[in-house]
Amino acid sequence: MDEKVCVDAQNSQKSFCLLSFPLISLVIILLWLIPFFLQGWQGAINGSGVWGIVSIIALASTVIAPMLYGWYSPDRTGAILIGILPFLVVTGVSRIVSGNSPPDPGYLAYSVFYVVSLSLVGGLEGFFAAKKTVGFVTISLFLALLWTGIFLSGIH
Repeated sequence: MDEKVCVDAQNSQKSFCLLSFPLISLVIILLWLIPFFLQGWQGAINGSGVWGIVSIIALASTVIAPMLYGWYSPDRTGAILIGILPFLVVTGVSRIVSGNSPPDPGYLAYSVFYVVSLSLVGGLEGFFAAKKTVGFVTISLFLALLWTGIFLSGIH
């Protein structure tokens, strides 16, 4: 690969591409948006089926990707961005495309707080995993559980 695109990982024999974090983020975003767009195209999707499985994979990848990327790459910034961008982009795109406007200002404030807190926790998860020590990875695992708890608290 081109030396300008890839860098050698510090203290490692692995080669890691700088384009990895945008590609990983794009895959997570697509996993989230596939069921959303198909539901809009086909109407209601009955039952969980394949699209339910795709949604579960999207959720799991949103939680796990920042941690794995932070652990395996020398790119701390990329780990933070993988924790922040996919969920932030997906929630923004889905609101814009669906045309749903918030029913009241309180709901808008709750929605913004919900999305920002999930993005912040995801970014911190990647940041701590990138430090590559047992203590920081433990913090990252705790943040992954916290992300899951916050996500589940927003389901009505």
